Amino acid sequence: MKKTGLLIVSIIALILVGFAAFALKDLMFGDVKGRYEDVVDNYSDYKEQWISYEVVACLGNYAEGTESYSFIPTGHEYYYIIWMEDGSVMPMCVSKKADKEYLDQLTDATYDYLDGVTDTISIPPREFTGTVKSQKAEADKYYREGLNYLKISAGSGWVVRDVLLDCTSTRTGTILLVCGVTLIPILGFVAYFVNLGKGKKKLSPEQEYLPK
Repeated sequence: MKKTGLLIVSIIALILVGFAAFALKDLMFGDVKGRYEDVVDNYSDYKEQWISYEVVACLGNYAEGTESYSFIPTGHEYYYIIWMEDGSVMPMCVSKKADKEYLDQLTDATYDYLDGVTDTISIPPREFTGTVKSQKAEADKYYREGLNYLKISAGSGWVVRDVLLDCTSTRTGTILLVCGVTLIPILGFVAYFVNLGKGKKKLSPEQEYLPK
């Protein structure tokens, strides 16, 4: 009974992994489907697809968080207010140390430009790729507080974008995640057949002639 249960659970898990892999196929193998400024107004049509944006200016970090899996920390999230070329602002999230360092340097360069220290933003723009989604409630709260601190609002002439460009995932990371999860039902099948083999007793020559 236990062996049959293990087989059933492994089959169900493999089916679920298959559905997950199908849902994430664009993140594993798809190309960039559009630019943030072109898809932001109907972002729900671009879920689980790669979206890009060239960041030219940054107004600072407004929140940090810890990514976790089953209560085990797996990384950090850093949220920034991005000043867009069309004069609007948008929220963006990164997790790589190099991305954080770039955005921190870009923030300093942006305020040097705003304060008249430099004639242009000295840090060159950089393309970021991620997925578009609604912010979590807590992150959105800090986003609003950051905008209020900077006196950025629709009433003061700004266009405030609420859709998050989440750049914490990568194509390689998504593929490795799906492959790692796929190992679970595979190991279940291996355990089932190993136990099945152990359950079969080798008959002696005399026992082979006994009625079954």
